[in-house]
Amino acid sequence: MVYKRIGAGSFSTVYRKGNSNHVLIVSTDPAKECMSLGWFPDSRLFPKVARLSYNDDGTQTFKIKYYEKVRAPKRQLNERSYKLYKALRKLDVTCQNDNLLHDKWRKAFNGIPVEFKAAKEALLEAVDALTNYGSDICFEISPRNIAVTKAGNLILLDCFFLRSALSEKKSIKRSLNSIK
Repeated sequence: MVYKRIGAGSFSTVYRKGNSNHVLIVSTDPAKECMSLGWFPDSRLFPKVARLSYNDDGTQTFKIKYYEKVRAPKRQLNERSYKLYKALRKLDVTCQNDNLLHDKWRKAFNGIPVEFKAAKEALLEAVDALTNYGSDICFEISPRNIAVTKAGNLILLDCFFLRSALSEKKSIKRSLNSIK
């Protein structure tokens, strides 16, 4: 049985072999690397990411648990997770100076309602961990970059990224397209 491509984003392509409980992710995502090195907090908000290889083309291969796609957060998430999801969706950080994004996101996450203290602490720790890669940390949450456990708990799959890494990916893609 071969691996089948089941998804792709700006940094990653995701593959699954049959009905496996895990997926392989071929990626250039600094956030995934950060997670795989154990720098993210140990929180049920984040998937466990294992790095399998560092590839010759500059990508890395990671393994995480397979999660079904979220299509309707209100129906799929339990009540508490849906309230957290809505609180995170309300966060809006705009900043022209990339060097200030770390501080802006820390301030935004500190504003999360007190009932989500553990989630707030995990998000703050994640932001701090990502400073190993840069201060231009961004956070985006939508149904396409979250997952849900069988109990309805929220999992943040691809919510964090670095603006500079995304800009670099877009620049490379534009360059490749201009060659064609």
